[in-house]
Amino acid sequence: MLGTAEGVFRQGNSSVCVALEGIELAKWDTGELVTQTAANPVGKQNAIHHGDLQLALLDRAQELEKIEIRFGVTAADVDVETSTVVLSDGERIEGFDLIIAADGVKSKIKPKVCPPEASRAQPTGEAAYRFTLDRSVLESDKEVLALVQRPWAVRWDGPSRHVVAYPLRNHQLLNVVLIHPDDSQAHDVESWTSVADKQEVIADYQGWNPTVLKLVNLAQAEVPNFRMFVHPPSPVWFKGSTILLGDACHAMLPYLGQGVAQAVDDAATIATVLSTIRSSEQLPLALRAYEASRKERVEQIQAATQVARKHLHLKDREAQAVRDLQRKEASEANQNTDVVKMQHSYWAWNAVEVAQNALAKLAAA
Repeated sequence: MLGTAEGVFRQGNSSVCVALEGIELAKWDTGELVTQTAANPVGKQNAIHHGDLQLALLDRAQELEKIEIRFGVTAADVDVETSTVVLSDGERIEGFDLIIAADGVKSKIKPKVCPPEASRAQPTGEAAYRFTLDRSVLESDKEVLALVQRPWAVRWDGPSRHVVAYPLRNHQLLNVVLIHPDDSQAHDVESWTSVADKQEVIADYQGWNPTVLKLVNLAQAEVPNFRMFVHPPSPVWFKGSTILLGDACHAMLPYLGQGVAQAVDDAATIATVLSTIRSSEQLPLALRAYEASRKERVEQIQAATQVARKHLHLKDREAQAVRDLQRKEASEANQNTDVVKMQHSYWAWNAVEVAQNALAKLAAA
């Protein structure tokens, strides 16, 4: 991935990834296995902790010449007219050929590029409890230990909620995510992240299968809770020589696992179009190709996450039974469900080739 593969797959003498064989879907209340879906046929499906991916990117950046990394400060503001960045400590840095704003869903730079209505984050009505469990914590129970030992993700889809668990860091860490309704009415940025008492989480999942409740019981006393926000589709992806990338441009709901994936595709695209230019005069064409390569596709995926959300969180038991039967029959017939087919189309995307074609088309126009 953009020259970071070695760092992603190896850290010291141990792998930081887990090559997943696929995902198991189980009933939320009984824990009964519904189906197993093998990993995508396009390539290996590796699970990696966000922190490990960030370290790999940092290590790769530090290996390259002429890259200066500032620690302890953030980009507080950008003047898109003069290509000036103002740091949080007040320092102004002028004269950039290109500014890439990848500062997340709470982006301070997006309002400089997009109109206010497209820059205002909107609450989704859902939030995610997130925590990790060290392998040593799981060893007292064979059932939960198997979740970190086996190269499979497991997901339980229930009414208005779902839970997913999968191994990380060479099977030494189990990642657990519990999506649930968010009743908070606060819209300010500071309220997006909070902590919940573990007993509150347990109460929230009463009636769920014993495995899910065991996982929550093993968590710390306070469980991080992340409210989920999205932006309307960005009408533009750049202004002047400032571009948006990742969640700063197109925040994704987690139902198709495409948040970081689409940010990586953004990075591959901008790297591809920039590699073709030889002067700043060619930059506008490259940025137009970047937007043309990514905008429509990302908006389609954002819409698809809403479809997946409804599919995962069915409230009616009869509807759940029909969904689970369809999943089981598709698996037994060696077919994939519609949601999995969608995911395969995302994984098979060649961002570099698409960017090259878009650039050639614009250059010929």
